[in-house]
Amino acid sequence: MIAHAAELLGMPIPPAQDFATAEMTPMARSFYAESKRVRNDRIKQELGVRLRYPDYRSGLAALLAQGE
Repeated sequence: MIAHAAELLGMPIPPAQDFATAEMTPMARSFYAESKRVRNDRIKQELGVRLRYPDYRSGLAALLAQGE
């Protein structure tokens, strides 16, 4: 996601950092350590939800477009 955001902004992709030595707040460290993938199939099928931004790429593009 970070690489895609950098590309949208026309910026270089930041270098990867080792999680163990990266400087982060305890909250950020907890978020990245426990970050989970989520599936949205069920809310779409059972509740008929249609997501405005079905993936992070379309969401980031929309954020960029709103800022212009």
